[in-house]
Amino acid sequence: MPARWLLLLGSTLASDERVHEALRELSGLGMVRLRAPIRHGPGSRDPRRSYFNALVEIEFEGDAKALVTALKAIEANLGRRRDEAEVAIDIDLLARWVDARWQADPHALAKGEFAQAHTLALLADAGIEIDAP
Repeated sequence: MPARWLLLLGSTLASDERVHEALRELSGLGMVRLRAPIRHGPGSRDPRRSYFNALVEIEFEGDAKALVTALKAIEANLGRRRDEAEVAIDIDLLARWVDARWQADPHALAKGEFAQAHTLALLADAGIEIDAP
């Protein structure tokens, strides 16, 4: 049975088209569901940059490591270059559905994802609460 994962997508491009492209690519990995409307606004870490952000649930056959590997491949396919200021697409693993609750991914916690205004707004829009491990 596939596991349920919560992902955060972000792009600094001029439109949300790359986010939509990422959604199409993600659907090749498993069932995908947009959990809240795509938001547009300033970045939390750099308010001079504007981001399109989306909260996505995916059902994926595999562990976190396999999912992250697949997400990095999608990012690369859609033009993500780690050495560029512009972010074509960023896809982060936020949480996994465990025992009828969303459990925060340790890497997302360490990066401070749950302290970011855009993440909190998307989670609120979706009515999702995250438990820390």
